[in-house]
Parts: sequence; structure tokens; C-alpha cells
Amino acid sequence: MAKGMTSIWKTVLQIAVAVMLIIGGISVFTNGAKDELVKAVGNLFNAGTLRDVVVWVLAAIEIITGVLLILDFFHINSLDRLDDIFLLIIMIAWIVVFMVLGELIPLFKGHLAFVPFLQAFAKDAVMVAVFGIIKAKI
Repeated sequence: MAKGMTSIWKTVLQIAVAVMLIIGGISVFTNGAKDELVKAVGNLFNAGTLRDVVVWVLAAIEIITGVLLILDFFHINSLDRLDDIFLLIIMIAWIVVFMVLGELIPLFKGHLAFVPFLQAFAKDAVMVAVFGIIKAKI
């Protein structure tokens, strides 16, 4: 019974994260400067072509990962390895972009208060944990 409940909640997490990644990737192309990814990468790069290319690549990876997570429900064996690779990429990118560039750098530059930093950092830590749970294929 416990194993069945675990896989049900893992499925719910996987669907939610897939939708979030797809919408997050699409919002980069539609919302531009208002998107969190653009703001986080903007902490490292000034406005310009390099920043735009990095943001577009990360947004494309978000969309691809979301689609692969949805396709994972159809148990396509040839996509299993690709799914794992993109999940690992998105985990690393999430840690670097959102946790380091988005929160740690602004905190040390004095642009953030501690409590909002802690809240955002906890949210991103939960997301990385969710990626790990999904990757574990429980």
C-alpha cells in the first residue's frame, strides 16, 4: 500500500513539474524581462546577446525536459536515457541559475533581505529535491 501511494504522489509531482517547466520555458519567450529566469541570468550577464542566448537555451531545456517528463508516462524505452540526461541538466541549471545567481549573489551584494532570501532559497531547494525524486524513478 505504501509503495502505491508513493508512486501516486511521485506521479502528481512529475506532472506538476512537467507543466511548470513547460510553462516556465514558454514564458521566457512571451514575458521577456519579467521572467524569473531572465532576472536570475541578468545578475551574471548585462543585457545583451550573450544573456539572451543563455536564457533561450535554458528555456528550451526547460521545455524539452517538461515534454520528456510527460512522455515518460508512455514508457518509451528509447527516451529513458535522454530523460535522465535532461533531468540532470535541469537540476544543475536550477542550482546554478536560481539558487546561486538568483539568490546567493544578490544576497551578498546586499540586494535582498534575509527572510525573503530564505523563502526563495527553500522553494528552490524543494524544486531540486523534486527533480531528484523524479530522477530516482520510485
